[in-house]
Amino acid sequence: MKRRVAGKDITAGVSIVAVACAAAFAAAFAAPALRADEDRRFELEEIVVTGTAVKEPMSEIPKNVTVITARDIEQAPVRNVADLLSREANVRLRSLFGHEKSSGIDLRGMGDTYGSGVVVLVNGFRINSPDMSGFDLSSVPLDSIERIEIVHGSGSVLYGDGAVGGVINIITKKSEAKKIGIGVSYGSYDTKSTDVSFDRKDGKTEFVLTAGMRDTGGYRQNGYLYKKDASVRMGYDLSDYTSLAFTLSPHQDRYGLPGPVSKADAESRETRILTSRPGDGGESTDVTLTTGMETVVADSILLSFDCGYRFRDDRYVMGYTPLLPLREQTDHIAEDTVSAGALLSTEYELFGLQSEVQGGGDLAFTAYTRTERSKNERKNSDIRKAGFFMTNRTDLTKTLALHAGYRFSLYSGTHRLDTYDNTGGVWETGQPFERLWTNHSFDAGMVYDVGPSVSLYADFATSFRTPNVDEFALSDSDLHPQRGIDLEAGGRIRFQDTAELSVSGFYIRITDEIYYGEDPVSGTPVNRNYDFPTNRLGVETSVKVYPFENLFLWGNYTYMDARFENRWTVVPLVPAHKASFGCEWRIVKPLVIALSGTYVGSRFDGNDETNVQYESLHPYTVVDAKVTYASGPFRIYLGVNNLFDELYSTVAYGGQYYPMPERNFYGGVDLEF
Repeated sequence: MKRRVAGKDITAGVSIVAVACAAAFAAAFAAPALRADEDRRFELEEIVVTGTAVKEPMSEIPKNVTVITARDIEQAPVRNVADLLSREANVRLRSLFGHEKSSGIDLRGMGDTYGSGVVVLVNGFRINSPDMSGFDLSSVPLDSIERIEIVHGSGSVLYGDGAVGGVINIITKKSEAKKIGIGVSYGSYDTKSTDVSFDRKDGKTEFVLTAGMRDTGGYRQNGYLYKKDASVRMGYDLSDYTSLAFTLSPHQDRYGLPGPVSKADAESRETRILTSRPGDGGESTDVTLTTGMETVVADSILLSFDCGYRFRDDRYVMGYTPLLPLREQTDHIAEDTVSAGALLSTEYELFGLQSEVQGGGDLAFTAYTRTERSKNERKNSDIRKAGFFMTNRTDLTKTLALHAGYRFSLYSGTHRLDTYDNTGGVWETGQPFERLWTNHSFDAGMVYDVGPSVSLYADFATSFRTPNVDEFALSDSDLHPQRGIDLEAGGRIRFQDTAELSVSGFYIRITDEIYYGEDPVSGTPVNRNYDFPTNRLGVETSVKVYPFENLFLWGNYTYMDARFENRWTVVPLVPAHKASFGCEWRIVKPLVIALSGTYVGSRFDGNDETNVQYESLHPYTVVDAKVTYASGPFRIYLGVNNLFDELYSTVAYGGQYYPMPERNFYGGVDLEF
């Protein structure tokens, strides 16, 4: 061991993209070989950190791992992080209004609780909120990202609460030299953006500054978004073995909330852009501050520390009326989170076997307040989380390694619901209640290197998720954490420098899954635990091919069967089939045409657990394209999203749909010197 089933609808869904890429394939016969001096984007030997918390080749991790590289990001015909992620196997876009503020991603069929069942990190710092809003991907500018690592399946041993469907780690750019970058773009719906960056590396000191602004009127009425982002990273090498890093990332935005439309309106080009809520909207501020230190002690001991602080302030109006003052109908969320962690990793030899062990711990403290004047309620929560974990990898032979891990987690929460007295104009303090839980997580796997280009793996893991703060506000008296098991087996194979294939099969069984539904006794909708388990069975496949030096083809397909046990109905909003396919054709050295398409099969309405209450959402295929010309310090690009003008929605609740944008265009210029 070196160190460190688709039906006819699938065929129809990807055929348009396949035909378009076939044209590029044929044209490549006559094209010059232009990529001989460039690294191909194969993943088998990618060095990743998210799967094991230390840097290891992907081929040595017993899970399905996907890496999106800087070149993938540069060439992709997408404009935000959510759209970029949604092209990957078993990653599904969930968007309300068609821009990044309202967009999330579902990994391995978590359904409507995707925001609580997938952990999202930025440089290892968790950006999941303690409430059901999950993670805000709009706070991470696409231009600031160096790479993204996606670990499919349970990651609870390393990342604790909520790492059920998987973990996504967004890694931002670091400085390698002194350079300045400026970018501007303009597109449909009066969408304007400006980005600037400054990098400087001088000896032991590193400094990276990025800042950007995006302003769009949005596809729908009252669908606007205006946001500003910045990131400052400073690093310093204290010695050849010790480094420090400090990052400050502020984000501000203003946004409209146009709400849903009926199914009939969603299918009409004239009415799908309308809104019945022209006064709804909000503004938010999100600031994160992180710092960390990494040092090598002796030759084989790695020690790292990190700590972070997040401040979040979100004010919004839903159901605006001119009959009340604005302050009396503005809801407000305030969050302060402080976290810290430590990791120790070392190699050792026992009974002649090479091994690596790592242990660590993490702490998080959150003060959360949600004031809803529309309901005259104020939710207060103080949450304390602590976890301790240990993992071990042992090389039984040069080709076979065993992995094992364990985590102990402690959750302590104090929650209180206050009510507002309109007569006296004061808040009445509610009775606080405590919740205390302990959770145990396990992980055991193996990796077998059949050869230098073939890697097989199998893994068993457990997961857990504790209730969110807003789930406590209206809940069953016995609401408690959900727990799951995750079985996975797969392999990765590389065919010299031409192609790479990965296949993974998995089974997830969750008991006491948390959901918002009707109480069987009172009939009142509450947050509660399912009386029976849920099962998710599926296959993820992906392929990358270089048939010619200047042509890159890629594709992936996911089959997913997500059902409620005993009742055997399908989990809402989880399609059985998803496929993506794309190509990049470098016509001449500076000019690249990129095309990608995604097919998503039919899925049940978000409120349809019985699968008979509402009409299913129609399957859709969306194709995007971009032409990029890069020469010297300049990069010019033109793109079109939804090339074939598909009418579609990613989600619907109770027969109310959230329509996505029709065909739209954009273009821009980047300058780096």
